[in-house]
Parts: sequence; C-alpha cells; structure tokens
Amino acid sequence: MNDIFLIFGYGVPKNILRDQNYNFYLKMVFNKIYDIVVKNKAAKPLIIFCGGNTDCFKPYKRNEAGEMIRFFTTIIKQRPFLKLITKNWRFIQEKESLSSLENLIKSKNIILKRKIKKASLFIFCEQTREKRIKVVAKKIFNKNFNFQAIPIDFDVSANRYLSPNYLAKKEKAELEHSLWALRRPENLKKHHKVFEEKIEYLREAGPNKHAEAVKKWQDQKLKELEN
Repeated sequence: MNDIFLIFGYGVPKNILRDQNYNFYLKMVFNKIYDIVVKNKAAKPLIIFCGGNTDCFKPYKRNEAGEMIRFFTTIIKQRPFLKLITKNWRFIQEKESLSSLENLIKSKNIILKRKIKKASLFIFCEQTREKRIKVVAKKIFNKNFNFQAIPIDFDVSANRYLSPNYLAKKEKAELEHSLWALRRPENLKKHHKVFEEKIEYLREAGPNKHAEAVKKWQDQKLKELEN
C-alpha cells in the first residue's frame, strides 16, 4: 500500500523559514509524516505540496508548494541524523491550485498520472477546514484511496479568533461552493476565477493588511450568498 501525504499551503509569507504560522504548521506536519513513515515502514512515501502562486510580495513569483518544499529541505539539511529516513522521500510540487478544492483535484491528477490506483492518503490542513476537506475528499477520491484529514491548529492571526458562529458560517458557505463547483466543468472554471480575484484583492491591500483584507473578502462573499 502506497503512503501519500498531501500538505495544503496557506499563502506565501515573506520568509517561510521565519514565519510563525508556517514554522508551527510545517514542523508539526514533518513530525507526523516522520512517525507514520517509521510506523508503516514506508519505503518511498510520496509527499505532495499543494498550493499555487498566491504570493502577495512583489514581484509575485513564488508559489506555496515551492516554498513549503524549501522549508522541508532546510529541516532535513540542518538535521543530518534524518538522512537515513528521509533519503527516499519523494517531493512533488502541485503549484497550480488556488483553493482547497483544487488542491484535492490536482493532487488526484498527479497520483493518477503516476498510475497509482490504491493508496493511504494523509491530508494535512488547517483545523477549521477539517470537515469541509473530509466531505470534498470523499467526493473526489474513490474507495481505493483510504484517506484521513489531519487538522493542525497553527493559525495565530486575528482570523483564527473570530466567533465560532462566523467560522461555521464561512465553512458552510465554502463547502456549498465547492460542491457546486464539482457539478460541472464550467462551475470549476468559475470557482478558479473567484480565487484569482481574491489574490488580486489581497495584493492590492498589501501584505501589511493581509489578515484584515482576508476578513473583508470573506464578509463580502458571505453577503453576496445571502442576497
């Protein structure tokens, strides 16, 4: 049985090696992957880093997947004692997606292109998205792919501490939108367009107002859904 790990990205920080959220997130993910690989004696685990170009720092050239791989390779380089375990880890960049839904769809395409028909999937995500990830992943992957979502509570930005009712409302709306997008190819294209618009909005707001801009974007989209 193949062990495949999907790591969802959440933006492109100015310096991923120093960013507080990403440090906590990716170190937790690294240790969990390490434990699973050792326990399952996985010979060549496949690790797919998911996330496209959401860079809000000029010249807007970096992607989430590439930055997360840089973090992982730095951890390994700084710890020579990990070499025996990590030498056969296979890193893949999924650098086209702009949403959790696209993370799953495009990761599936990578897996199928490698002619893998059966695997255990471990999906790492931010904790408030866990339920949505489970529902959508079940729609995308068939029964030959035994998956589990592994939530990591890493976010310490202002948006992490919004009211539970607000977060639940946001997640419900995003789940409904994801399920709508899966119904037709044209819906999926519209879904991608929405997230392209979101990135442009965040770039215009600038990195210093990122958390505030994310909240304003969410408020705007929730209001549109209500009308």
